Amino acid sequence: MKAKTVFLTLLLLAASSMLRAQSLEGTWKAIESSGNPVRENYTHLKYITTTHFIWTMSDKDGNIISGAGGTYTLVDGVYTETILYTLPGMKNWKGKSARYEVKVEGKKMTVTGYLEYNSEKKVENTESWEKIDGVV
Repeated sequence: MKAKTVFLTLLLLAASSMLRAQSLEGTWKAIESSGNPVRENYTHLKYITTTHFIWTMSDKDGNIISGAGGTYTLVDGVYTETILYTLPGMKNWKGKSARYEVKVEGKKMTVTGYLEYNSEKKVENTESWEKIDGVV
């Protein structure tokens, strides 16, 4: 009986973790950012899958002018990105990490934390994203 209880508890914890990750999956449009303000006539999108993310910034004509991507983890409400791929303007961030406390309420995601450039330089940032359906 004790083994059955432990098994069910572990199963519930795993299911809960999967549901939290699934709520991040999808396409997100930036609403605001303290670190890199969302500029008028530019679109910031973040695409999150079960294991990876990609972030792009496009101009009014739909040309991607900046972006980065890589892997992420979500553990106990802490979303950690590892930047593995960049466009040329972001190459200094390749191999760096971002660590955020994440909160999702309905179609709004807020992340608060920092990008870690090195052990002495952390860029604090708070971002708000809106989950979107279809293409913007």
